[in-house]
Amino acid sequence: MIDLFIPSKNRAMQLRFLLESVAENMPSFFNEIKILYAYTNEDFEKGYEKLKKEKILPNIVWQKEHNLVEDFFKYLEDSDSDYICGMTDDCVVYKKVPASSQLVESMLEHEDVICFTLRLGLNTEIQSYLSEGRYVLTEYEENAVGIKWNYSTFAHTANYGYPITLDGHIYRPKELLDFSKRIKVETIRQWESHTVRSCLMDKDAKKYMSSFKQSILFSIPCNCVQYDESLLFGQIHEHSEIDLNKKYLNGEIISWDTMQYAFQNVNWAHNEVKLFFEEQKKE
Repeated sequence: MIDLFIPSKNRAMQLRFLLESVAENMPSFFNEIKILYAYTNEDFEKGYEKLKKEKILPNIVWQKEHNLVEDFFKYLEDSDSDYICGMTDDCVVYKKVPASSQLVESMLEHEDVICFTLRLGLNTEIQSYLSEGRYVLTEYEENAVGIKWNYSTFAHTANYGYPITLDGHIYRPKELLDFSKRIKVETIRQWESHTVRSCLMDKDAKKYMSSFKQSILFSIPCNCVQYDESLLFGQIHEHSEIDLNKKYLNGEIISWDTMQYAFQNVNWAHNEVKLFFEEQKKE
């Protein structure tokens, strides 16, 4: 059983696009979808209230955020699921999931595998869409579900060497909680980087990541709501969360059909693809 955890802040339109992509490309994969949402003004709240009424997927549980890190740790502690997957609200599942959740779980049962990632594969050679840096995965083991590789052989800042993140990785919640309790952090970004270091330094930590042969998910960093000076966003196609929310409240949505242009020949885990919009059909 795999549950999905999505933190979201001020991004009802982008969250809607993610949920639409899950409904389109992996509708029966997750048992429960928990959305931990936050907003900073009344208009952003209206965006979420509108989205709640759409009922894009039947298994969504909404929870208003109190404190993102504390709420996430509490989620891990209370989880009765075998596995949880994290997705940020600027992610999109761009192609059909090629295997059932049961087959993915079988990969996670390997004693040396710490996570199964949906955002990586043999295709994701581009480290950053803003530079020419590449990492080619040449040493890996292949199996019926996908591949697995030793992440500790990569730099901890490389995508292939980054086992802890909330944009497309699947974990055992209790194991993730164990790593999380060892550190003291104030933001999810700090949690990611500190927990990655813990995994690398712990000789007993599992040292393999696994994935499908080709990724099925990437994030679209066209804006930033969890501010961090190290994050790059809106460098090519900026769409502010304010403008996107206005569009959504005025009856527009990101066009799933038109966005198919961006889902061809994907070789990245993050990319600022241009967003296209359409009038939302009235029910």
